[in-house]
Amino acid sequence: MERRTPRDMDFEERIAEFTAGFDYENDPAVTLVDLVRSAGEFLARITGPEAVDQGMKFVIGGLALTEGADWREALEAEEHGAYAVWPLGQMLHDLSAYAHYGIDLTAREHETEDQIAARLRERVERAEEFLALCPLEAWLGETRSPQLETTVLLARNRWALDHDRPVEPEALAVFGGVKMSRMRNMLAGKNATFHRENGLIPAHEAKSWLEGRDSFFPSIWRSARPVHNGKVLTLSYVHPLFVPQARDGSIFHPGLERRNGFTVGEKGREFQVSTFEDALRELQEMPIPAWRRPSPGRGGWGIVRGTTWARMNWEELDSRARSEMELRKLAEEGDDEDV
Repeated sequence: MERRTPRDMDFEERIAEFTAGFDYENDPAVTLVDLVRSAGEFLARITGPEAVDQGMKFVIGGLALTEGADWREALEAEEHGAYAVWPLGQMLHDLSAYAHYGIDLTAREHETEDQIAARLRERVERAEEFLALCPLEAWLGETRSPQLETTVLLARNRWALDHDRPVEPEALAVFGGVKMSRMRNMLAGKNATFHRENGLIPAHEAKSWLEGRDSFFPSIWRSARPVHNGKVLTLSYVHPLFVPQARDGSIFHPGLERRNGFTVGEKGREFQVSTFEDALRELQEMPIPAWRRPSPGRGGWGIVRGTTWARMNWEELDSRARSEMELRKLAEEGDDEDV
């Protein structure tokens, strides 16, 4: 089945794309992990390592999946889960969906455009304020992970485009899927594609160019809404199931079965269950449901935690399972082609 262009994708399709593609390479919370690690080392210079070792166990919270684990090792092992554990990581996760796909993951069917706009604006401003306070150069250096800065850059400039304001060339290059060297060429000479205004590219020129770029997802947050309230699906089902749903929107489904069945439980306390029904029952009895699934874009299987529950019948569950498995297959095929 031929992949639809970003311009043609609706809300649900973009969520699926975001879920499938949300990995180490574009997770802004990865930079948060680096900052927390550096903050701990900095505090250790002041107060001594023993005090910091005790305090950092509380600071990293749910990332310390095993009791007594060294906080440095926990951060390294579970950095891919920071977006689902720390409040700022959760906000940046949602901001990333807006920055890359032009949607608001938390939009509700009854909300007005003004309500959604206010929430998106608050996220963009909050992320910009946080980034301005980060000692990135001093603590992380020039070779630091760029995910946080890239997410804020794209979110800020998508907001600008959405309100007909000029944009930064660096962001437009990412939106259009071109290297910065090509963008510089498009800004130079008598026949330049774009014209600068105080170092920025006018919105009408940027939008006109992006209309011909297959990599760009035009914003649809003003009109796009989910069909559920974000907690459980509100459709009427016969014999519904409640399955755990992770922060990125993925769910626990029958397609996660491996040779020994389904793997559930926190890291260090995992166990295998032979059937989907029994595995789901185990998850429903856990304070925080956790299960193993393929790690997006990173290879191997990692632990993910549920943050809410989705209500669906077997037909819908099967459809979601097939969709996630197909997206995973396409991603794996894409990785093979890049080798």
